[in-house]
Amino acid sequence: MQKFENVDILKSLKAIMQTHTQHFQSDFDIDIETLKQAAKSPNPEDKKQFWLCRPAGTWCLRERDTFIKGSREHNTFCFYAEQTRDKILAYAVELTGIEKGRVTGNLYELDYKKLYEHVKDVSVAAGDTKLIYENGERTQEAERRITGDADPDLGKFVRFEEQPKDPAALQTILRDEKHSREHFKNGDIKEHIEKLSGKEKKPSLRAQLAQDKETVKTAPKKQAAKAKNKGLEV
Repeated sequence: MQKFENVDILKSLKAIMQTHTQHFQSDFDIDIETLKQAAKSPNPEDKKQFWLCRPAGTWCLRERDTFIKGSREHNTFCFYAEQTRDKILAYAVELTGIEKGRVTGNLYELDYKKLYEHVKDVSVAAGDTKLIYENGERTQEAERRITGDADPDLGKFVRFEEQPKDPAALQTILRDEKHSREHFKNGDIKEHIEKLSGKEKKPSLRAQLAQDKETVKTAPKKQAAKAKNKGLEV
């Protein structure tokens, strides 16, 4: 697996998507907004996402939530391994900021099937649910239904967020994930996309001819050396 550091995240993911997604490419419009908002967010957990590229669409899932059993992100991530035979291209996205309008960061190539098994094995149980409103937030017991109603004190309901039963265990998982990805070998994002598209750069005709000429020139020497090693005269 490779890592691609300090890249234009949206440009790179769009190019990857265009090599693999035949239907519902408009899903990526939602990813664009998700990643732009995450890049601006003061919350570090928003800046780490899993991105799935499928033959029929894409998904952007916050890494933290993917490792909480029963969350929308966890269920979505696991669905394609359990219910389909689709080939999934998966990446970890680490956002570092916005420079001159470009969302910047690091991409990490992942093996979706192996990561699915890992997510299934290590994910933590869900605890209570955090309800987030326009003017604050509150915690609700895990078993209670989420209505989405406005709160008389906190205002309009915005979204909810699953909380881990064991926050320390979740943080350990996330630290281990980061540490593991840091050891990926460095790659070239352009070459990676060319390989995905089947347009991997090939040697020019001139370079190929020069290589063939050199092969012909050195062949007799190699044969002589081989014969000598066997104790034969040439």
